[in-house]
Formats: sequence, C-alpha cells, structure tokens
Amino acid sequence: MFLWADLCELVRHPFSALGAIDARRRLADGLAALGLSLALPAVLSELGALGPFRPPANLGSLPSLTAQGADIYARWVYQNRFVLPLYGLLFSGAVWLLAAGLIHVIARALGGRGDFSGYLKLVGYAAFVGVIALPLAVLDALLKIRGDARPELQVGQLLGLLGLAIFLWQNALLVLAARQHYGLSTERAVAAVVGPIGVVVVLVLALVILAGVFAMITHPPPAL
Repeated sequence: MFLWADLCELVRHPFSALGAIDARRRLADGLAALGLSLALPAVLSELGALGPFRPPANLGSLPSLTAQGADIYARWVYQNRFVLPLYGLLFSGAVWLLAAGLIHVIARALGGRGDFSGYLKLVGYAAFVGVIALPLAVLDALLKIRGDARPELQVGQLLGLLGLAIFLWQNALLVLAARQHYGLSTERAVAAVVGPIGVVVVLVLALVILAGVFAMITHPPPAL
C-alpha cells in the first residue's frame, strides 16, 4: 500500500517525496514499483487484444503503397497481439535499466557521490508515475473489446497526450532524483539525464521503424 501513498506524494510534493523515498525505501521497493509500472499496462494490452481486427482508418485517402504498408503493419500487429505486450514488457524493463545505468555513469563522471542501487530505486518510482494513465487505459481496452472504433480513437488520442505528459514528468523526476541522490547541481543533473534519455528515445524509434519494415517485407496481406 505504501507504493500508492508514495505515488500520491510524488505527484503532490515531488521534491520532498524523492528525498523521503531515497532515505526510507529499499531497492526492492523501487524494483516492485518498476515491475508494476511495466506489468499493469501489459495486462491491459492483453485484455485489449481480445477485441476484433479493425483495419486502419482512411486508407483510401493514402497513396496505394502507403496504404498497403499500413494495412500490412496493422494485420501483423493483430496477428501478434498477444505476444507483443510480453516483448514490450521485457524491452521496457531493459530500457529503464539501461537509462539508469547510463545516468549513473554520467552522474559519477560529473562528480556525483551516490550509488547505483539507490538511483535505480528512484528510477523505479519515476517509472511508477506511469500508472496514472491506467484508468484511461482500462477504458481503451474495453472499447477495443467492444469494437467501438470512434470512441476508441478519441480515447487513444487522449491516452497519447497523457502518455506524452507523463513521459515529460518522468524525465523531470529523473533530473530531480539525480540532483538529490548524487548531490549535483541542476545543470549537471540535466546533463546526466538528457543524454541517456535521448539515446533511449532514438533506440525506441529505430526499433519501431525496423518492426514496420520487417512486417511489410515478410508478411503479405493475409486473409483474416
């Protein structure tokens, strides 16, 4: 239960909450927070995968090659809909660990004094902020099961905007955590976080593009 209390404090009083978490919580608590932040969205994705297939909207307005590629990718995602959340869970966990490791190395190179396990604990709590989007994600999963295309599109757009806001907030928490845990100035904490996060973002975008290209090359449009 204290994880949820810590989450409320992170939202209401992030400065004091990070200091209290760093001083009072164990590494296992941070890893539990990280695990929940990854597992709960994966469960909802599996739930939404029970819904019917729907081709991408407005394919007729796209150039033929683009429309064909979009349709192939959508069908590939649907065919692998129960496996992709598991891959996403493992990949997201690896990304958070990689980011924590890179930030730790840079922070220590900039004169920081903290240890990796302590910062990893704070990273887990920063990731846990993502569960704020769960109520909207539950609604999105239910709409996918029912096959309500228009409401699902609107909720999906809201979910995307909320996800962007949470991503920015998580990065702000990572900067605050680096500043407090390693004893860095704000400028050095920003430098320690921005570089690794940029690397991670580029890596994610590259993998998404490769997945789309792979789907188009290896999966001709099947008949469902």
